[in-house]
Amino acid sequence: MSFEKELDFLKKNENQYKLVNNKIKRTVFEINSLKENYPKLPEDFFDYLLEVGASNLMESQLKVMDDLFDFNDLGLEDIYDLPDNIKLFGDNYSGDFAGFDILSDKDEVIEFWHDSNELYYTGKTFREYIREKMLMK
Repeated sequence: MSFEKELDFLKKNENQYKLVNNKIKRTVFEINSLKENYPKLPEDFFDYLLEVGASNLMESQLKVMDDLFDFNDLGLEDIYDLPDNIKLFGDNYSGDFAGFDILSDKDEVIEFWHDSNELYYTGKTFREYIREKMLMK
């Protein structure tokens, strides 16, 4: 298990009784299908969905979805422009999104900032990014 520290942190610091914090883990079959569709995504992303699961983090820091999406999936393609190689995995409840360049071999989270309609390359791996959103030091 590669996300033991993160799971322990969430158990100690996240309100386990709030439904908003319930995690939905992906199955091995679902992860293998994701890997087939997006082979260049970081392994930590797949492990996270398998071990921690899709959900809100710390009530409202970040919502991690159980699949990748783009603005066409949200009906926002007429408002925002996103290159085809960028797929999103989460949002921060403020209109900004987090995702990956699905053609890149680099493990780096990319954010889309809605106010400027720009991509921001965080320089953070998925694990670093998710730990920051958990407020984990």
